[in-house]
Amino acid sequence: MAGFPLVLELCGTADRQGRGTRSIRLTTVIACGGAYIAGLHGLRAGGELPRARAVEGRPRPGGTAFQEHRSMRYPMRYPMRYLLLVLMALCAPLHAAPASDAERFASGLQFPEGTVFVGDTLYFVDYGTSAVLRLGADRSAVHAWQSAGCGPNGLLPLADGTMLVACYDAGTVEQRTLDGRLLRTVDRGAQGEPLVRPNDLAPDGHGGAYFTASGGAQGIEGRLYHLAAGLARADMVVDHVQNANGVALSPDGRTLYLGESTTDKLLRFDVAADGSLTGRRDFLVLDDLGHGERLPGDGRHTPDGVRTDPSGHVYVSLYNGDGFAVFGADGRLLATQSLPGTHHANLAISPDQAWVYGTIDDDEGSLYRVRNPLAPPRG
Repeated sequence: MAGFPLVLELCGTADRQGRGTRSIRLTTVIACGGAYIAGLHGLRAGGELPRARAVEGRPRPGGTAFQEHRSMRYPMRYPMRYLLLVLMALCAPLHAAPASDAERFASGLQFPEGTVFVGDTLYFVDYGTSAVLRLGADRSAVHAWQSAGCGPNGLLPLADGTMLVACYDAGTVEQRTLDGRLLRTVDRGAQGEPLVRPNDLAPDGHGGAYFTASGGAQGIEGRLYHLAAGLARADMVVDHVQNANGVALSPDGRTLYLGESTTDKLLRFDVAADGSLTGRRDFLVLDDLGHGERLPGDGRHTPDGVRTDPSGHVYVSLYNGDGFAVFGADGRLLATQSLPGTHHANLAISPDQAWVYGTIDDDEGSLYRVRNPLAPPRG
């Protein structure tokens, strides 16, 4: 029976195959033109595989993993076009881009965080100097305002042209004008409890906001609060979170995503009409995604900033994980983006959905810009 060679490139290791093998199970990562597809896949042949060999140990160009070249001869009982269609199906879902794709600018920051767009202008914080900045037309950091003791971490623009600021050090959530004038301060939960390390914020879709309090001090675990429209009362809606971090709402307002950094998880909740949350469950465990998928890198990835786009995709900034990842609402990994630098705390999607901006938190912090891996086609 005649056959033809089929070559697969794999990162890491794969199951060994021998004579009599009728299926190929790829338990690691398939490289498809530079995109790395996590998965546990089966390709079933119609008879014995006359030949199976592997040559291991060739470093992946520009990467830290290793590749295997595995050449297998399939019987012609399954035509080439069938196998090519299978490979296309495996390779299509995931986009992975190298760090060289990223533009880096606005350097010299002392722990940038809290990236948000106000109209077409990117605002962000410099936690180390307790300042809020915006990105100038020349991509320099332009000082907006500074408040000693605040330790700003997260920002959220409001419909009235003001913004909410999560003051990590002060234990407050503040409403301020864009030039920094203080309008309102929330420093306690509705039951009188302190807000321990307010971190990040997300709109609730009704004029209010959700915000995380990371916890970890005073014996208090992380929590999530809801500020209803009017911003007068902070109701705790989730507790017992191990380092509550990024938070985001789905476009339809029915699902809330919450980063639990210590456990490497994203939690998922159902949102009721009054803003309360039910149905707490794990949405993602970043070091064990399931479906045979895995993120690049070893060890903890540490979810930090979380954003959603109009299509419901979930973008997760990986503080310890090489860059950011994008997931579908079903939890499947859709794309990864490697970035320069060691730590990446937050990100924001440009209003036209074409770009992702975010932070690089090394000894000399900076911002980055990279093409959105799931950007809609440019017309």
